[in-house]
Amino acid sequence: MPKIVPILELLKEGVKKGVFPGAVSGIFYQGRTYVIAGGYASLTPFLEPVEEAFLYDLASLTKPLGLGLTLIYHLNKKPLLDLEKPLRTYLEVEPPLGEVPLFRFLNHTSGLSAWHPFYKEKPLTLEKIFQHIKERPLEYEPGKRCLYSDLNFFLFTYLLERIYGKSIEELFEEAKAKIPFSRKAVLTFKPLLKGIDEERIVPTSIDPETKKILRGIVEDENTRALSGVSGVAGLFGNIYGVLELLIELLKTYRGEKSFLNSELIKYFFEFEDPLSDFALIFMRPSKEGYSAAGEALSEKTIGHLGYTGCSFFIDLERDLIIVLLSNRVHPQRGNEKIKDFRPIFHRVVVENL
Repeated sequence: MPKIVPILELLKEGVKKGVFPGAVSGIFYQGRTYVIAGGYASLTPFLEPVEEAFLYDLASLTKPLGLGLTLIYHLNKKPLLDLEKPLRTYLEVEPPLGEVPLFRFLNHTSGLSAWHPFYKEKPLTLEKIFQHIKERPLEYEPGKRCLYSDLNFFLFTYLLERIYGKSIEELFEEAKAKIPFSRKAVLTFKPLLKGIDEERIVPTSIDPETKKILRGIVEDENTRALSGVSGVAGLFGNIYGVLELLIELLKTYRGEKSFLNSELIKYFFEFEDPLSDFALIFMRPSKEGYSAAGEALSEKTIGHLGYTGCSFFIDLERDLIIVLLSNRVHPQRGNEKIKDFRPIFHRVVVENL
């Protein structure tokens, strides 16, 4: 059993040093789950203590937990896509973009640029984003480098909706329905429209347009302009929802009975490209320089980061899952202290297993 006190003390230290208002951490190790919470959900207009079951804006954790789960589930149920085939097989796209194999959009080696302010075009649709991506020149030659890009996942969201004939939210809900979630677990798009009380959702930053603090409304501007749903961002969840989904993925990877396909999970988790820090969708610890995972986790580790202050890592060698949910962007963006905190946090967790 992990020693909880040192981990809780580190979370409290993070609060004192202004890394985040508060945080909820989840650990899965040796078949057991541990949840640790500390600090505050909100700093303004008044202090609100954080609770374990509060929902967080998961930001880019939507990529693996939302689009990733959706893609893996539907590829197994009805394999309408071959990730080795070029994009032009499925969509009318001219070279060079049309020649890029699908897997390169999932490991960020596609040639697409990192980001674009699509939200400035109103009303915004996935079709408009797709047309824009089709028409813009590539940033670099596909397969020659790794550049983390939201455009990859907007494009893949569009592709999934076109091929499977349903919205990404519908496809996600079909996959999610197969997971044996506990009653405490929450993982959803548009939580306010699902009847979840705003007070159960931690706030993020101040919306520059309304001048109000975002609470239950996605932080990512482009996804917000798409009514809060995309394969890039938009997913909200609590520690139980995130942990229980990751546990299901890990158990499937280990070959335990699951509604998912073990070989497909292994393909996504173990995919290797010497020029990329990603498997398929899931990131690996960086080979050079800074790594959010730190040095305590094994080389067989995958995970993802979220802009709002959320992250998870799965150490496949140890059968260990570490999740950190925080709202470091509250009450305003610009706080980068979590970059130094994450590797320390992972080291402290591993040292206290």
